[in-house]
Amino acid sequence: MAPLPFPFSRAATAIEAAISEGRAEEAMHKLIHALRNGGDDKAMRRVAADWIERIGLPPGAAKALRKGNKKLHEDWLGISEMVTNLQGEGKTYAAAVDQAAKHFGCSDRHVQNCVAEWNEVSRTRWEDE
Repeated sequence: MAPLPFPFSRAATAIEAAISEGRAEEAMHKLIHALRNGGDDKAMRRVAADWIERIGLPPGAAKALRKGNKKLHEDWLGISEMVTNLQGEGKTYAAAVDQAAKHFGCSDRHVQNCVAEWNEVSRTRWEDE
């Protein structure tokens, strides 16, 4: 049995035509507009996925996606929540940091950095509201 053809839509065809004609900026604007305004269908999602796959992330793009914010430590949320919960149970900050460090297999300094990042994110969130 022959495979089914790719999904078809007029908007996706127009974007693919713009890409093949070298009008990448126009195609990108049309694609973004369609995705943001709910005009995305299966064909449009395929075009977007193909484009992302072809282009990939150039060097430095990950920081741009984070809007310039620094990369967060791995497990920072779990570590900081554990420290906060242990303090809520009556442990001192130092004891909570030590227990979290042993639990996650990392240094005390790493745990302190994670808690500091969590505090920074929490403070920034409250300032924005």
